[in-house]
Amino acid sequence: MKSVCICGSFRFYEEMVQLRNALQARGVFCEWPLPGPRRAPQSMTTDEARDAIMQHLKRIDQAEAIFVFNKGSYLGSSVVMEPGYAYAQRKPLYVLAPIHDPFLMPLVSTVMSIEELMQLVHPCQAQEG
Repeated sequence: MKSVCICGSFRFYEEMVQLRNALQARGVFCEWPLPGPRRAPQSMTTDEARDAIMQHLKRIDQAEAIFVFNKGSYLGSSVVMEPGYAYAQRKPLYVLAPIHDPFLMPLVSTVMSIEELMQLVHPCQAQEG
């Protein structure tokens, strides 16, 4: 796997950045989260929020696969649309924990741990290290 878009609630932002860094160390391009400062969604205007959502959907389009960082099965309200969008774009959809929504869970390719994701993205390096 060459590229991944991580999706998840901003409450897990720092953990998603750590995952991005680990994936990049294995040569995987991460569409999101992006390096640098981020803006709190609550401070955005309606137009800015819409633009941010559209930019994120483009990142999903560009990624080879989607990984939803839903620790404890938590999906934030803005994250809920991303599994459906990824599925409609025919992207493999991996989640950290089961999604407790009977309409979303069938869209998931696999529930996997971060260790399993690391094995999937770069199996040789995972076996060596």
